[in-house]
Amino acid sequence: MPLSVSAGAGVTDQINALDVAIRQGISENQVELNQAPEKGRDERKYSPETLKLYRKAAEQGQAVAQCEIGYIYLHGIGVAQNDSEAACWFRKAADQGLARAQSCLGALYQLGRGVPQSDSDALMWYGKAAENGDAGAQVALRLKYHPGSGVLLRNSEDAIKRLQASAEQGYPKAQCILGALYAKGYGVPQNYAEAAKWFLKAAEQGDAMAQFALGYLYCEGQGVSRSYEDAVVWYRRAAEQGKSMAQFNLALMYKKGKGVPKSDAEAANWLVRAALQGDAHAQNNLGYMYVKGNGVPVNEVEGANWFRKAADQGDDIAQFNLGAMYESGKGVPKDENQAANWYRKAAEQGNEHAERALKRLRIYIFYTL
Repeated sequence: MPLSVSAGAGVTDQINALDVAIRQGISENQVELNQAPEKGRDERKYSPETLKLYRKAAEQGQAVAQCEIGYIYLHGIGVAQNDSEAACWFRKAADQGLARAQSCLGALYQLGRGVPQSDSDALMWYGKAAENGDAGAQVALRLKYHPGSGVLLRNSEDAIKRLQASAEQGYPKAQCILGALYAKGYGVPQNYAEAAKWFLKAAEQGDAMAQFALGYLYCEGQGVSRSYEDAVVWYRRAAEQGKSMAQFNLALMYKKGKGVPKSDAEAANWLVRAALQGDAHAQNNLGYMYVKGNGVPVNEVEGANWFRKAADQGDDIAQFNLGAMYESGKGVPKDENQAANWYRKAAEQGNEHAERALKRLRIYIFYTL
């Protein structure tokens, strides 16, 4: 029974993933925009003396210092991380009208960190911050909340304007999301060239999701001239930041020799990185590499193990492959019942190879009883 490999992760998969994150209201992009009062602050260091000065100023009622203390507690910089303390200090500054603190407090209410989760309170504080010109809050208000979740306002001109304003202010997270909207045609006419423009702006600032999406656009020639070399450049940048989809697609570029010299060893290297992060496509393809000995020594047991990891996540191709391993007794004890079980799981998801294998196996079992 021949095994199957997974196709590359496309921009549709990437944008759909981002869309889900937007609807949930808890994506890393959203959190970073709303929680960090300034871009790049995650890398800042605070000396003990600086912390003392901020604390003293905060206790004297200075709003900017109170916001700083809130940020320090939120990220555990020089102190024990404490969401409740962060919320307390953000509130002190927010009550004085500091937009950045209002946006941060809105984010905490959105996520239920340090305060009870409350969509209405989140919207209230985001609204105050947006009125005071905070770009992160303007992005947050592209969401219209239902209890416990966020729903993208696909038809709201106001929401798009707010997002556009944040993107034009240079926020990479907003730029990435705006690129996603243009790629999908959500709330704006679908326009790959415009998507590529915004992905590029975010990618140049180091946004891994934008780097991945831009790499795909170059690979497919959508909105930009097709260039496998440029696709590899952007896939690699995202992959080196740990983006599993980029690691998977970079592996495929090495496997196919597109934009880089063909190398099964390099393909396997990047598949391992993505597979260890739980990427089911990468796990399935890595299993295939082990079974065939492409880029790694032949190891059918290891191949079956990776097929199982992907199959347990519901990947129909991996389920078919694991069924084939059980049917042939490669890497696992031969077991027609287990083979039928995994073929059935894959067939239930519409895998035609599994449907045919299941019918054939049922006939075989019937005539051998």
